[in-house]
Amino acid sequence: MSDPITAILDAHDAPRTRDDSLGMLLSLAAAQPRQLGEVMLQALARHSPGSAMLDMALDLLPDEAVASVCAEGWRRYRDGERGELLASVVEFASYQAPQVLQEDWAALLAVAAEDDVQLASQVWRALPPALAADWAQILAEADDDREMARARAVLLAAQPATHAAARGYLVDRGQLDADAWAHWAGVADGPQLRRLHGEQPLHFRFGREQHRAQQADEPGWRKRIWRLHPTWNGGQLHHVGHMGGPLEASCGGCHAPLQRLLQTDAAALQPGAEGGITLGLCLDCCGWEEPPVRFYRHDAGGLPSCHPSQYREVPNTPTDSGDLMQAEVGLVAMDTARWQQQDWGQSNHRQNLSRVGGAPSWVQSAWYPACIDCGQEMPFVMQLDSTLPTTDEGALLWGSGGMLYTFWCAQCRVSGHFWQCT
Repeated sequence: MSDPITAILDAHDAPRTRDDSLGMLLSLAAAQPRQLGEVMLQALARHSPGSAMLDMALDLLPDEAVASVCAEGWRRYRDGERGELLASVVEFASYQAPQVLQEDWAALLAVAAEDDVQLASQVWRALPPALAADWAQILAEADDDREMARARAVLLAAQPATHAAARGYLVDRGQLDADAWAHWAGVADGPQLRRLHGEQPLHFRFGREQHRAQQADEPGWRKRIWRLHPTWNGGQLHHVGHMGGPLEASCGGCHAPLQRLLQTDAAALQPGAEGGITLGLCLDCCGWEEPPVRFYRHDAGGLPSCHPSQYREVPNTPTDSGDLMQAEVGLVAMDTARWQQQDWGQSNHRQNLSRVGGAPSWVQSAWYPACIDCGQEMPFVMQLDSTLPTTDEGALLWGSGGMLYTFWCAQCRVSGHFWQCT
């Protein structure tokens, strides 16, 4: 009789029984989560095909197993092995264990040049300054476009001494302007780099009724994943807030009340800030009516009101998107750095992507809007995934199931919102 891990992988690797392996793996994850690391190591050894099930196993790995699985996948990839599963492990490592890949910068650059693996931008932040300078010199001397991967790496490292060389190479030989390239690096382009997002996200911990509504229409296997996944259940509480319900302020486009996205401590958005902040939005107009970005000014108490430039004397009549369910929510810091950066596509609706701070999980291209008052790019402060329940027993979908992004200009006390979807 085979052991549970062998049974899972035998079922997974045989096309006719692959669907059976998902339930088997979830049972193992609930009963013996430490065994998931061995599942992945054996899957790599037997060259199992890549699959959503093994991607799920990576997501659910206990913290102590992440480095060993990533190191084994990286070793095999550097030794010349290829395959969908190996690519998934290397991509996963770039998000959740970048230190494993940073032991060999030349090999990492070679992987980036292949375009078969989509590496997290954060993996380049630790590029040694001396090496970044050497790479910048190579870019300065290059006379063709064969150094695009190196230029992207130096740009994403976001180091003041070498950023200009990478930006110049990409602008001269790429197809995006300087601001667009800088936004992928999460910085405001200019003589002095300015970070446009923080490093420590706070994940939403939704209220009991909210979470029950979020799961209502999900298949049983996804409910089991959410119960096990740390981004839905782990972390330490830092702030308490409220979500849902109408505000006294009205939309400048349709004149309906704004909906409360989040009311919490201002320090959650801007470390060191005092008082409270309320982020509000017209769910009916944002993303469906011009202009695409909705801006609001906030008073001394943190309450929003429509920016005067976006007020219409004659209101439009958009489709009713429903009202957000009212609930108390928590904002929690995860116990490890694994979830500092999350990818919308890699998550595949397993991870909780609703969070305050950290790096955005872009659905499409990176874009930080300019403040409508001062013209400076606005730092990112919050994203909300399409998992928000409404009072009519539905869920708020940003377009076809995308993501809402919120930005904050502390100087002007202006918030800005837009969403992306596929």
